[in-house]
Amino acid sequence: MHRIISATVHPAMRLILLALALCLSATASAEEPDVRTTWRLLDYIAVDYASAVSNGRVADEFEYREMVEFSDVVARQVAVLPDTKDNQALIRRSDQLRALIANKEPAERVARFSRALAASLLTAYPVPLAPSQEPDLVRARTIFAQNCASCHGAAGSAPPAAMQALDPPPIDFTDIDRARQRSAFGLYQVITQGLEGTSMASFTSLSDEDRWALAFYAGSIALEDVAKGERIWRED
Repeated sequence: MHRIISATVHPAMRLILLALALCLSATASAEEPDVRTTWRLLDYIAVDYASAVSNGRVADEFEYREMVEFSDVVARQVAVLPDTKDNQALIRRSDQLRALIANKEPAERVARFSRALAASLLTAYPVPLAPSQEPDLVRARTIFAQNCASCHGAAGSAPPAAMQALDPPPIDFTDIDRARQRSAFGLYQVITQGLEGTSMASFTSLSDEDRWALAFYAGSIALEDVAKGERIWRED
């Protein structure tokens, strides 16, 4: 029996959860960790490059170095994936992504290119993109409080002390613009593998089911805030 999804979750997120709960897992044709790691880095570039470069100039030196490093890792990992009919094209496109970042191209172009490359990667090397059952967001709220709140804050927005002590600072899950750019799969990947060069550790001690639930819960925090705001506006 499906577990109950919290009624406070935004309706759009509930529909996504229900759809994903019915998805069948794809069979991996390559080593899943390599493909998943590469996909995660591409997703990270698509979301965070805008913080690194603005108007053809470096806006944040740390973020930009990270984007360069991530694109280098993507290129190296794509180059050693098993040969397929799409492999050479993926290698060329990963090199093109490195060039876009090196040339400090506009964020919209880099994000679009990175997401397209990530999609092509999964077409060539399918891996499961959804949990095997509907995530339990009620349980995830408790897991978040126990494992994540110390850095990200109980409400999902990092408290001042953590923001000052950690470099880079923890993600603010209440940022609606960034929330709309993230995917549950991307969050699941970060929760599972951690994020090198940051204070974000791997949480493989949690079950796969709990990591998926936590990913959906974290991704829905900003949407919950929007839903609450919409209700207040209507009531007023």
